[in-house]
Amino acid sequence: MKRIVLVAAGISLAVCWCHPVFAQDVDLEKIVVTPSRIAQNNGSVARNVDVITSKDIAASGARDLSGVLEGVTSLMVSNYGGAGSAKTVRMRGSTSAETLVMVDGRPINSPRDGEVDLSSIPLDNVARVEVMHGAGSSLYGSNAMGGVINIITKRPPEKGVKTEVTSGFGTFRTYLDKIVHGARLGKLGYQLSGAYESSAGFRDNSKLNQKDLHAQFGYEFDEGNNLVFNSGFFHSLNGAPGSLSYSDTDDKQRTSKNFFDTWWDIRVDDGFGVKTRLYNSYERLEFMENSAGASWESAYAKDIHATIARGFDMQFDKKFIDIYRIVGGFNYAANYNDSTSSGKHAYSIKAWYFDNQFDITKQLFCSLGARLEDYSTFGFQSSPSASIMYRLDDKTKFRSSISRSFRSPTFNDLYWPDDGSTKGNANLKPEKGITGEIGVERQICMFLDSGLTYYHSQYKQMINWSETNWVWSPVNVGNAEINGIEFSNRLTFNENYSAALNYTWTRAKDSKTKEYLIYQPNNKADISLRYTNDRRGLIVEVNGHYVDRRFHDEANAIYMKRYFVFGLSGSKKINKVISCFASIDNLLNRDYQVVRDYPMPGFAINGGIKAEF
Repeated sequence: MKRIVLVAAGISLAVCWCHPVFAQDVDLEKIVVTPSRIAQNNGSVARNVDVITSKDIAASGARDLSGVLEGVTSLMVSNYGGAGSAKTVRMRGSTSAETLVMVDGRPINSPRDGEVDLSSIPLDNVARVEVMHGAGSSLYGSNAMGGVINIITKRPPEKGVKTEVTSGFGTFRTYLDKIVHGARLGKLGYQLSGAYESSAGFRDNSKLNQKDLHAQFGYEFDEGNNLVFNSGFFHSLNGAPGSLSYSDTDDKQRTSKNFFDTWWDIRVDDGFGVKTRLYNSYERLEFMENSAGASWESAYAKDIHATIARGFDMQFDKKFIDIYRIVGGFNYAANYNDSTSSGKHAYSIKAWYFDNQFDITKQLFCSLGARLEDYSTFGFQSSPSASIMYRLDDKTKFRSSISRSFRSPTFNDLYWPDDGSTKGNANLKPEKGITGEIGVERQICMFLDSGLTYYHSQYKQMINWSETNWVWSPVNVGNAEINGIEFSNRLTFNENYSAALNYTWTRAKDSKTKEYLIYQPNNKADISLRYTNDRRGLIVEVNGHYVDRRFHDEANAIYMKRYFVFGLSGSKKINKVISCFASIDNLLNRDYQVVRDYPMPGFAINGGIKAEF
C-alpha cells in the first residue's frame, strides 16, 4: 500500500507542475503561533502544521477533543471506550507521554504519568487547534518528541455581547448542556463558559457525570498592550469498568482539575514584542474500589494522586534588520506530586530558549534554535534544531528540518513504591531522540491542495517497564527507529462542497529486537466529505477512519484487528437565533476495539439545539 500511495503522490505532484494553475488568494486566516511561539502565516513556516478551525470543530460533531483529532495525519487516539473513558493521543510513532499538549501555550501533560486525557478537554471553550508534527523540544522542552498540539481557547468578542446556549441528548441516556457568554466593555473584555454532561454508559459501570467552568478576562491598555487572565475548573465522576478480561462493576474514578494562567503581551511594533506568563495547574485523581452494591460515595479503598505544576515564562522577539528576527526567553517550572502510592516528590526546571529566524530572500527562509534546560533531578539537557523553507512560487513550498528532543521520566517512573510486584527507578535518564524530515506542499489546482512529508526518527534510552525476578520496574533499555510518510489532500470543489483525504504510513520498530512498537499501525487513512450552505445555514459532514492492525505486546504475538468506521454529523440554522444539530457515531455499527479488551460503543446518535443571541 505504501508503494501505491508514493506512486499516486508522485503522479499528483508531477501533474501539478505542468497543469495550469488558477489564481487563488492565500488563506490569510491561517495564522499559527506554535512553530515559533509568535504569530506567523502558516504558509511561511518550515514545519508541517495542521490547523483545525472552529468551523472544522463544529462540522465534526465531536463532543471532546479526541473526536476532532482523529482525522489528522500521524495522530492515533488511544480510546478506552465511550463518554468519559480515557483517551490519549500518539503522534508519529511516539507514545502519548512523548506528545506535548498545551492550552494557549500552557503545557498540560501530567507530571505524574506524562499523559493528557483528551476526554477531560471539553470543546465548549475551544476556538481552534494547531498540530505541529515532529519534535518541538527546542522551544517547548520535554514531552515534545513526536509533536505538539496547541489548543487555542475562545477570546472575548471584539464588540458588544454574545451568548450561546446549547442543550443536547443522545444514546445511552447522554445529556449535554453548555453556555458561552462574552462581552466587550470598552477596553475590558470577558468570556465565560460552562458545561455539564452525563451518561448512563454503554457498559456496566460506565456511568459519567462531568462539569467544567472557564473564565477569561482581558484588558487592552492600548493597541498591542494586552493583559489576560484565564482560569478554569473541571470535575468528573465516572465508573471504571476495566477491561473485558478483568471487568469490575464497583470501581469509580473522580478527577478534579483547576488552573489559573495570566499573561501580559506587549507589542511595541512589528519589530519588537515582550510576553510574560505565570500559571498554576492542579490535578487530583481518586480511584475508588467499592464493595458490591455500595453507593458512589462509600468507597472502602481509595488511591489519591495529586499533582501541581507551576511555571513562569518571559519571552521576547526582536527584528533587528529586515532579514533577521530572534525569539528567545527564560522559563522556570516546578512540579509537585503527592500520591498515596508514590509519595511526595518535587523537581524544578530552569530553561533558556532562542530561535534565530532568517528571511534570506523572499523565497528562502531558515531558522536555527536551541533550548537549554537544567533539571534538579537529572541535570542538564540541550535540544538544538534547524529548519529551512524554500518557496518555489506562490503555489509551492519545500521544507526540511532536523531536531533533537527528549522526555524526562515521570513521577511514576521514578518513585513508584516497591509493593512486591512493581518498583520505580530513581536512576532513570531522559529518553532522547533526533528527527529529520523533508516535505513539499503544493496547490495542485484551484480546488486541490496537497502535502507530502517523509520523516525519520531515532529514539534512545527509551523507558520500558520490564519484569525482573517477578518485579516490574522501568529501565533505560529501549531504542527505536521510526520512519513515516504523511500525505494530506484538501479539496474545495466550490463554495458548497469540500473534502479531505489523509494517509499515514508508519514503520516504528525496536532497534534491537526488530519488533514493531505497540499500538503503532503501519497504515492509517482518514476521509471527510462536507457540504456547506451558508445562505441556508446548513452543514453536513461524513467522515471515515481506517486503522491497520496494531500489536498489543512487545513480542508482537498479540495484535489488534484493523477497523474502518464511519460517522455522520450535521447542523441547520432555523433562524437568526435557533439552530439544531445531530451526529451519528459508528454509523455501520461495527464491533471493534482501539485498545485490547476495551470495546468501543456501537451505533450512537446525539442531537440538540443551540440558541445564539
